[in-house]
Amino acid sequence: MPFRSESVGPIVYEQNNSGVVTDTTTPIEYRPEQFGAPDGAQIIPGSVSQSYEVSRGIAYVQNVRITQANITFDVYTSAAGGFPFGHHSGLIAVTTSFVWFVED
Repeated sequence: MPFRSESVGPIVYEQNNSGVVTDTTTPIEYRPEQFGAPDGAQIIPGSVSQSYEVSRGIAYVQNVRITQANITFDVYTSAAGGFPFGHHSGLIAVTTSFVWFVED
């Protein structure tokens, strides 16, 4: 049976906590269907690539979970704190790429 596949990405998710008074944690989910894949398409787990760049403050990615159905993770950014000599609010850019496949 023939297979069809397609690369997705890079998908860039940016989270900026500037002007926010509390820390922020955002759950993110990527599914093949969100990017034009037909129903039944699956992610090739070994194809997933993810990196992030923190530009300001405290920020990170946690709870990364990769399955054939989806990629999920949480993005954390801190609020500015410790006035007058604390830390800046968090700013992060998370870049994700993957390949999906489907059996035709």
